[in-house]
Amino acid sequence: MGCKVFLCASAYPKREETIKRIGIDIEDSIDGFVKAIGRNEILPFLGAYQRMVYTYSFFKKLIKEYNLDFVLVTGGSTLIPKSMADKTIVYVHYPVDLELMHQRYLNNKMKKIYIKPWLFISNNLDYIKRSTIITNSNYTRDAIKTAWGIDAKVIFPPCPQYSFPLADQVKKNIVCSLGRFTPEKNYEMILQIARRQSDTQFELIGSITPDKFSYFEKLRNTAPKNVIFHVNASLEDKIGVLKRSKVMLHSFIGEHFGIAIIEAMSAGLIPVTHDSGAAKADGLVPRNFRYNDIDEAVTSINDAFSSWSINEAQRLRQYAMRFSAESFRANIKSFISNWIKSN
Repeated sequence: MGCKVFLCASAYPKREETIKRIGIDIEDSIDGFVKAIGRNEILPFLGAYQRMVYTYSFFKKLIKEYNLDFVLVTGGSTLIPKSMADKTIVYVHYPVDLELMHQRYLNNKMKKIYIKPWLFISNNLDYIKRSTIITNSNYTRDAIKTAWGIDAKVIFPPCPQYSFPLADQVKKNIVCSLGRFTPEKNYEMILQIARRQSDTQFELIGSITPDKFSYFEKLRNTAPKNVIFHVNASLEDKIGVLKRSKVMLHSFIGEHFGIAIIEAMSAGLIPVTHDSGAAKADGLVPRNFRYNDIDEAVTSINDAFSSWSINEAQRLRQYAMRFSAESFRANIKSFISNWIKSN
C-alpha cells in the first residue's frame, strides 16, 4: 500500500521471534516504535481502568511523536482521543472489556459498582463511536449495534493453518482444548466434563500469565486424573497434541469469534463448543456439536468421535482456509485502501 508504519505495542516485533511464531518478518516493515505497557505489567487490581489510562496515554504519545495520516487500533479497551477519532480504524474484539463481562462481576453487587464508572467513561469520554469500526464476527457486530448503536464491518481474524499429514492411525479418541488459562474461558466446565468421561484423555493447551497463576493452580489441583495440562507449550508440543486428538472442546460462553475453533479445524479436529457466540451466530460449528450443559457436551463429544474420519478432517481443514492470514491481509488491505480513498 506504500504506507509507512509506526507501531505502538508492548513489545518490539523482533525478526527472529515473528518469523518463528507467524512466519512473517514484521520488523522489516516498522518505521517507528512506541513502547507500551504489557498486560502482564499492569497491577492486579482496577485492571480495566488501568488499561484505559495506559492506552490513552500511549495513543497520545504515538500521535505526538509521529505525523500520522490514520491509526489502526487492534487492541481492546483503547480510549480514542477526540483529535484522532475521525482518522482511526478500530478492530473491535468486543464492545465491553472482557474482564468486566465475567460472571464474577455481573453477579456481585460490589463488582457492579466497580463497573459503573467504567461504563460512564466509555459512554462519555471515549470517542470510539466517531471512529470507523471493523470487527471479528457477525456475533460481535450485533453486540456493537446493541451497545453503541452503530454498525461495523466484519473481517474475520487470521487463524493458524496447518499442513501436516492427517493420519488415521495417529488420531485417538482424545479431547484437547486451546486457549489462555483465564477465568472467562470457563475451564471449570471442561473439568466437569472430563470427570463424566473418565475413560477419555483430555489435554489442555494454554498460556498463563502471572496474574492468573492462582486460578491455574486451582484448576490443576482440582482436575481429575484423565486431564493433562500443557502450560505455555511450544509450537512443536502443541502440534503433537493436535496430531493425536480428534476433538477440540471449547468452553467459553459467548465466544466473540474463536480463533482456536478454526485452528482446531485446520488440524483436522472436530470442534465442540457452547451453543452461543460466533460458533452459533456465524455458523462456525454445526448444531449437533454445540452444547448448553454438561450432558449435551458429553453427547456432542461422543458424536464427534463417531463422526471423525480422514475425509471429515480434510473437509474441516479446507473450510478453515477461509480464515487464513492471506485471506485476512487481502480483506483488511482492500478495506483500508477504500477507506483512505473515501476520506
